[in-house]
Amino acid sequence: FVQVGAILRGESEITWGEPLYLSGVVTRNSPLWVSNPKQQIAYLGVKYWARLYCPEVILGVYSPDEVEQREEREINPAPVQRMSVQEITSEVSTRTSAQESAANVDAVADDLRERIDTASSVDQAKAIRADIESQKALLGTALFTELKNKAVKRYYQVDAQNKVEAVINSIPNPGEPEAAEMFAKAESTLGAAKRHLGDELHDKYRVTLDDMKPEYI
Repeated sequence: FVQVGAILRGESEITWGEPLYLSGVVTRNSPLWVSNPKQQIAYLGVKYWARLYCPEVILGVYSPDEVEQREEREINPAPVQRMSVQEITSEVSTRTSAQESAANVDAVADDLRERIDTASSVDQAKAIRADIESQKALLGTALFTELKNKAVKRYYQVDAQNKVEAVINSIPNPGEPEAAEMFAKAESTLGAAKRHLGDELHDKYRVTLDDMKPEYI
């Protein structure tokens, strides 16, 4: 397992996150979970810790409407007053309600992440983006920003993938009119789409075109 910790500004002790076990990671979409699991679980641990203790570091700059005011940590808090039985009961009830609410937020976020990862069309990606907007109040700033960026990235990836596949499928058979020109267009389209496709998908299409190239060039 890995356990991430760091000293936050203004503090003198390490703030530790919860231990993260490999067996507890349910979603493993990247092939790196097979080839380099240590790197992946370490990355996941850092992401979880940063999301909990300093989301602004991992998520970057917020827009004005997404900024939440953060309360300053009180260095010398006043002595805690004794609570009555009624106050204790009320606090326990409130805490239970908060825990249930947090569990609900996590469930909604996990469902949205899974839908983003499995989206296969731009329409699906758009619908997920709209659902994220509708859940903004429930998700809070950190989760909303994370999921919004992830959905936008998936939209462009699916759009780029569809364009590359369409142009490859439109290449005529070798020797037919405009076959060489269409093959060159496919290579150009793939190159332009690389930043949205990601290395894994780009390399997949690159191998396909390289196999076809001797017949067209």
